[in-house]
Amino acid sequence: MDQSLGNPDGVRGVLSRTEPYEAPLPTRGHVMSDKARALFDALDLDHDGTLTRTEVIVALREKGPTLAARGVIPFWGVGGDDASAALFDAADQNGDRVLSPEEFAAVVDRRFGW
Repeated sequence: MDQSLGNPDGVRGVLSRTEPYEAPLPTRGHVMSDKARALFDALDLDHDGTLTRTEVIVALREKGPTLAARGVIPFWGVGGDDASAALFDAADQNGDRVLSPEEFAAVVDRRFGW
């Protein structure tokens, strides 16, 4: 069974019930703040949409002071490698050794009060 759908341009499309709809992945109820998104993007050195432990450590070491000066992260949030590793560990809720934007945001929004 097909259902016709209209859009603002006046063009009509067809949604077939035989083709699966791919919904966005659930965010476990957490909406990513603009500040968390800016920090995530700055730390995502390879731009693949996830963060590894190495990316977090290296990016905060190299970019932390500049990010703090730009207001992306609080100055007190810029620590050494151990603090960066602890941030990663706290955020990696499922233990897969990569951080999704949702995992990252849930921790930094709470930790930095965003």
